[in-house]
Amino acid sequence: MSDLKQWDWTKNDLTTLKDNLASVLLDEWGGPRSPLALQYIHETIIPDLVYCFSNNADLLTNSTFAEVIQWKLKNQFANPSAVVADLANDLLRPAQTIINRPQITDPKEPWRRIFRLWICDESLPNIAERTGYPLDYLDLLVLRLKKLKIFISTNRVSLLECLQNTELREYGIEQLSFLYQFQTALVGEPLCKERLKLEQVICDLGLPLQVSDLVTLLEIIHTHEGELDEYALIAAMGEANHRGNLFSCVIDGLIAMHYILKNKAEKLTLSEKSAQTIAGFLLPKLGEHLRRALAIQDYERAQETLLRQNQEVLVKLIDWTIRELNQEQAFKLLEGIFKKGSRRVDIYLIKVFANFPSAFDLLMQCLGDNDSLIRANSCEALGQIGNKAAAFSLIQLLRDPVVEVKEMAAHALGEIGSSAAIKELVRVTEDYGESVGVRDRARGALSKIESRREGSPNEK
Repeated sequence: MSDLKQWDWTKNDLTTLKDNLASVLLDEWGGPRSPLALQYIHETIIPDLVYCFSNNADLLTNSTFAEVIQWKLKNQFANPSAVVADLANDLLRPAQTIINRPQITDPKEPWRRIFRLWICDESLPNIAERTGYPLDYLDLLVLRLKKLKIFISTNRVSLLECLQNTELREYGIEQLSFLYQFQTALVGEPLCKERLKLEQVICDLGLPLQVSDLVTLLEIIHTHEGELDEYALIAAMGEANHRGNLFSCVIDGLIAMHYILKNKAEKLTLSEKSAQTIAGFLLPKLGEHLRRALAIQDYERAQETLLRQNQEVLVKLIDWTIRELNQEQAFKLLEGIFKKGSRRVDIYLIKVFANFPSAFDLLMQCLGDNDSLIRANSCEALGQIGNKAAAFSLIQLLRDPVVEVKEMAAHALGEIGSSAAIKELVRVTEDYGESVGVRDRARGALSKIESRREGSPNEK
């Protein structure tokens, strides 16, 4: 987008910065002059600092970022603790004079960026690579969050009470307050994780976009999945927001990031990641559609609503159904979409049906399905339901050609606790032609059945 200011450093800027950093290290601070030391400074330290500075160009005057650089100098480059604060300031000064970017001075901003990436399931080494921050600094920060999480969940305390804890107080008030607010937001604020993920997408795009704008765009794609091309979507977003040029850049960026995809007809669809992220924003509206349909007993319409959804959104909507509807409504609704969607959704539904005793007959039918994953998951679900009427069919599946099915059949027989299965389970444990996993499952099932028999002398 031509009217957006580009904040990237030019090659000349980077060259000047490298020269200035070398001057600070070698001239102002009298660094070592041996060939090996000079090679290390020029080939390792300076490129690392340049990378870190350029990736955090709006944090060059940030006090927390300065602490990160101090940590890098001390732990990564083995500088003495007594000098790292002054050395960090001297190294940051050339970068501050070269770059002409508005600075974010909020000391919590670097931590916010770290944990936003962490919430996006980035590994700590990847976060270190993306930010230029030392890995051990990131390790410590995540460890502190985990310790705080345990302390909060165990004691249900306020920030003030956390500050009274000796170990937590060592974090410093700024960091402790940030971690406390971050953790409480994750637990207490609806869609907090999803918003953070979308914020990271916007950050990666580098465009002036609000989370609500991105939600709107993804919702339009979801509503018309596989129907709109880029131009139709740009037109739709332009009408909604009067910023068609901006959304042209956004869509191009999202496609490049594989956050939205094109099908064979060049129409746009959500990726798995974007669908999972947007699902929570869609649930209130979709849930209301379901409630209205069910209020007039229109299960067909409600099922059509479910089947129109992207697979990832549908999985979330299935969870909503179990959580928000009574058991009779939920099962009747979900039973009607079984075998009408994708294989993944069917397998997910079978796992869900384990919570519905009324799903027994359906699950029994699934034991004869051609799909081994359907059979295996149905075994497990029947084991959870615990109806002994399933025992005979499960015993037969101990001879299924697929190992995973036999394992789940044995496991289910143990959960059901039917003595009728003992003879066949013993056969399996003694059959060394069976896999180790199947024999182990059979032994576990026998142990459970025997335990129940000891507890119930009348059990046969």
